[in-house]
Amino acid sequence: MTTRALIVTGYGLNSEEETAYGFEAVGFQADIRHINDIAENPKMLDDYQALSVPGGFSYGDDTGSGNAFAQKMRLTLGDALKEFIARDTLTIGICNGCQVVVNLGLVPAIDGAYGTRQVAVTHNASARYQCRWVDLKVENSTSPWMQNIDSLHLPVAHGEGRFMMDDATLKALQSNSQIALRYSKDANAANGEFPFNPNGSTDDIAGITDESGRVLVLMPHPERGMFTWQRDDYAALKDKARRNGQALSDNSDGLKLFQNAAEYFGVNALKKVG
Repeated sequence: MTTRALIVTGYGLNSEEETAYGFEAVGFQADIRHINDIAENPKMLDDYQALSVPGGFSYGDDTGSGNAFAQKMRLTLGDALKEFIARDTLTIGICNGCQVVVNLGLVPAIDGAYGTRQVAVTHNASARYQCRWVDLKVENSTSPWMQNIDSLHLPVAHGEGRFMMDDATLKALQSNSQIALRYSKDANAANGEFPFNPNGSTDDIAGITDESGRVLVLMPHPERGMFTWQRDDYAALKDKARRNGQALSDNSDGLKLFQNAAEYFGVNALKKVG
């Protein structure tokens, strides 16, 4: 049986090609479909095991990042999305997709409250768009997406990436192990320090999950950091490997998330990529 991933596109979302490539690289059949086509046929979701809402600037962020796209998805696909998540599936929202999925209330869905928005992803504390590479510490190693990963080095590119919530919600996220990723500095907590925490996010949060761990949202871009030659420190890594007489792997941190998705469904076909 072919394992299939559906990548949503339309109205300013981008990085759909890179996201599809990540899934295909590890053995999925990845299909990019416009949101209007999915809305016209919600049963399409029944044919897929993984769903991704990728990054971008849907509707120009004119009503707040991810708000308009989330409203479109809620009105046309609300029940179908809940049914998709109720199955043994994986869902990932990246950057603008993170904002969309949060606004849909599909994460953190504390106490199973799918459809209720419980956190906000809002303007960076710097009030400026931030485009840089960051270090991340994996906090929820029980999520299928995070298996056997301790840390990640990935790029961010956003103006509204600051996770905010009330104290009770933060306490629930912490106690339920729903904080998937935190920004870090020298393998320790960033403690809100810029630029290690690029947006001022509460508790250094870079990504969260629902209680099952199968729905992941994150502001950093794994699909833009899948290969070593994409990294900001590539020249230094290449020089170090050459000096030590070692081969430098083509694959880098971002690909690990896609590999974990494949392994969750028993797909073990990492292709030659890079």
